[in-house]
Amino acid sequence: MRKEAKALCLIMSGALWCATSAAGQINSYPLNQTVTSDSGPFTLDVDGDFSDDYTFEIYPLSGSATAARVVCLGDALVLDSSTFGYPDALNCGDALTGPYSSGNTVLGTDVGGGGLFTGEGLMFLGLNLNTGSESHQGWISLEVAASNDTITLYEVGYATEASNEIAAGQMSDETDQPLCDFIYTVGTQFDFEVAAPTTGNGLPAMAPLFMSTFAGDLLLSEDSCFGAPCSHLVSNPLGMDTVTTCIDYLIYGAALCVMDTSACCVTQVWNEATQAWQITETSVGVESAVIPEVMLYPVPTRGPLYVQGDFSTLRIFDLSGREVLQSTQTSFIDVSSLATGGYLVEIVSSKGRQTKKIQVVR
Repeated sequence: MRKEAKALCLIMSGALWCATSAAGQINSYPLNQTVTSDSGPFTLDVDGDFSDDYTFEIYPLSGSATAARVVCLGDALVLDSSTFGYPDALNCGDALTGPYSSGNTVLGTDVGGGGLFTGEGLMFLGLNLNTGSESHQGWISLEVAASNDTITLYEVGYATEASNEIAAGQMSDETDQPLCDFIYTVGTQFDFEVAAPTTGNGLPAMAPLFMSTFAGDLLLSEDSCFGAPCSHLVSNPLGMDTVTTCIDYLIYGAALCVMDTSACCVTQVWNEATQAWQITETSVGVESAVIPEVMLYPVPTRGPLYVQGDFSTLRIFDLSGREVLQSTQTSFIDVSSLATGGYLVEIVSSKGRQTKKIQVVR
């Protein structure tokens, strides 16, 4: 059941970036760069075509004054409706339809209070990448300090299909295939392995979180995934000939920049003649059990992350799946020790389990 996709992987700014050949895809990857006067400018080739698109820098003005700015290189543009070279500070989900400007543009400056990003927290900068007669919309999530001496760059994304309209922060396309199409099973009737490849195997921007396999109402195996290759070994001691595997996964909403937890299930029957499992039914978009919502705030956060609602265990993972913090039955958890970036929060209660994404900023 594996599906192949051609991929091009480059090392950019210390991060592995992969582009697949899927039509209509939105490529996104983390930047996690801090730009200061001491660090010097940071130049970014967004789409991996070996042509630089933007330079972010802290530009010295008279005295100790500074300006945080982005310089458009080549045919690259930024969304700017000010006509004064002050790009729009977009919210998550805002359209990227323009107007656009080129050249040196100011994100924030000490002079005259110009710039729309200064001290506003995590916002989105709209991009337009022009290649020949084609244009590609994109975005960068970033923050400019109130002192205009620091730019923190978080993530970047762009549409690989020309003229494909996307929204600020959008990380996936609604037409991408569902995760359940990629589930496969190997092994015998009594002991077997169930797996689902993670993003990077031609999948959209989604990540398996939990996998559970049942024989009727009997739970045979349950495991956490969190970005690692999602698979588990299943013991079927009674030799049941029908099993159902369900995967909870995160997928970035196509219109809004929130991470929603979805679930899908696949049912397999043991074929005695071929001694193999055969899929009989694939169900996509199966609703997970409704559990009481646990609220996390503020998001983004710089220090304490407050927890509202009943839970037994709260665990925080980085985006590589490594557990970085854990808490039990407290009203807040201190995340000040975490590096700037995105994290997944697993919340477990007596009613079930849910997952949320948070952003830590400095």
